[in-house]
Amino acid sequence: MKRYQATIIFMAFFLIAACGGGGKGEMEKMEGGAPDFALPSVDGSMVRLSDYQGKVIMVDFWATWCPPCKEMIPVLSKLHKRYSMKGLVILGISLDQEGLEVLGPYVYENRIPYKILIGNDQLKRAFGVISIPTLFIIDREGRLVRKMMGYHSYGELESQLKKYL
Repeated sequence: MKRYQATIIFMAFFLIAACGGGGKGEMEKMEGGAPDFALPSVDGSMVRLSDYQGKVIMVDFWATWCPPCKEMIPVLSKLHKRYSMKGLVILGISLDQEGLEVLGPYVYENRIPYKILIGNDQLKRAFGVISIPTLFIIDREGRLVRKMMGYHSYGELESQLKKYL
């Protein structure tokens, strides 16, 4: 029984650590260029970061099993709806190990309006992602200008985005 409890506690701790805790997130100002990538999208296309040159890009590292990541979807969807015509691009990079098998139905059921890409560990390392959700803002010149870990409200994200739109 004690071993079972220890396993449950360990799993809960791991899930909380991997998902950034679910509380108020952290923000960090960044400098330098964003690493370019080419990833498959849930819609079947191949997406390169460089395809969106001259746009403000929000890159969201997330997974379907992460509660704070799932809470971010309506926030990001609202930002997409409001600011895509002003040059905002949101790219959701899923770190789900099951890939399209899980993502296809999830994107459809949750009506996610922005591009969802199938990520990998190499890209996760290139961006320095240690927990999810982690979001990055890339300005129109291709510079990483903001890193945000954990859940962030619509107001928090909007105030950061407005600086670059």
